[in-house]
Amino acid sequence: MKRFYTVLTLIASCIVLISFSANPPDGKTGAPGDGLCIECHTPANPPQHGTISVEGFPASISPGESYLLTVVNRDTSGLASKGGFQMTILSPTNTKAGDMTNPSSNSVVTTFNGRQYFEHNPSQNYPDSNVIKWTVEWTAPMMDPGTQITWYAAGNIANGNFNNTGDRIVTNSGFGSIILADVKDLQSADATVYPNPGTDHINLILADSTAPDGVVEFYNIMGTQAGTATLQAGRIDTHDLPSGVYVILIQTDDKVYSVRWVKW
Repeated sequence: MKRFYTVLTLIASCIVLISFSANPPDGKTGAPGDGLCIECHTPANPPQHGTISVEGFPASISPGESYLLTVVNRDTSGLASKGGFQMTILSPTNTKAGDMTNPSSNSVVTTFNGRQYFEHNPSQNYPDSNVIKWTVEWTAPMMDPGTQITWYAAGNIANGNFNNTGDRIVTNSGFGSIILADVKDLQSADATVYPNPGTDHINLILADSTAPDGVVEFYNIMGTQAGTATLQAGRIDTHDLPSGVYVILIQTDDKVYSVRWVKW
């Protein structure tokens, strides 16, 4: 009887492991609040080694823009048989950030505990290159400039024996920050700054050809104020600003203008 139950246990374990190979349980990326694949795959020191990475995740994120992300599982030792992965993207409060859609073949996007997970479906045999790739479209969230968005990924560099031993679990993470929305297209038909790009001094002229007085604020692409200056007869002193891309807010007596400016 004992042997009978042992056999049943082994059969059940095989069924579960094969199921995980087809589609892993959600919430195993190693992100804050998540578990990790080693909860199911017994920790060990297998001979195979590898890495998991995400290509295409921007360092500077435009709110609402879509990006094509590629998850890359590499068998760096050439000893593994199968590869799998799971990824999630989170805000600073560890909640879902943006939306993942249109997963490539042999992958799927799921939702669990309010988070999205992009994962293998099913795991894949390593080709001769020992590299497996999956892609997904990610639409960035509408969040405040400077907000940090972080991806977390776990990969399985597996021996393919459909058992929970002898697999190498690897993790990785990366981040980008929300930039000021539409900074590339931000121009004003009512105000022009020149030279643009410029250096230590720039000039501003309004649509009616007047050169006003007022106050100027400079914001970098992260939405952080980088400095202020006085506008006198359309002339602005910018020698204290480092090189970079700026949004200039110009406040005159009765109106506020915004223009994009580049300092060499």
